Amino acid sequence: MNTFNLTILAPERRLLISEPVESLIITTAEGEVQILPGHANMVSVLETGRFVYTPVGGKPVLGVISSGFLNVENGAVKVVAETIELPGEIDVNRAKQAQQKAERMLADASLSEPQFKKYQLKLQRSIIRQNLGGNS
Repeated sequence: MNTFNLTILAPERRLLISEPVESLIITTAEGEVQILPGHANMVSVLETGRFVYTPVGGKPVLGVISSGFLNVENGAVKVVAETIELPGEIDVNRAKQAQQKAERMLADASLSEPQFKKYQLKLQRSIIRQNLGGNS
């Protein structure tokens, strides 16, 4: 069976360290990409979004990341993210509150461009977290 080793890290945790997997789907700055065994070497910036990896012979594991980078090199994949959450770790009520706050802030016409971008990202993350957390 074709596999590759996957590492997923964040400052507060090590989700996987060089574990064999069959595939990875992850959100990059260019959109969602799928990594399969034999993928070409690449480096990419990660955006807030979902990831799904399939352990050898197992069921897909879903999660949410917020920003970071992806490195595919010589048959190994390394994900370094600002945060990593699995569905059972997501507080859906807190995510709903974050969505409401972000929507209120985005309605403020006096926001600077960096503030607007910040609250757009917070809104995006809260919606992704609710979608994933509601499926746990």
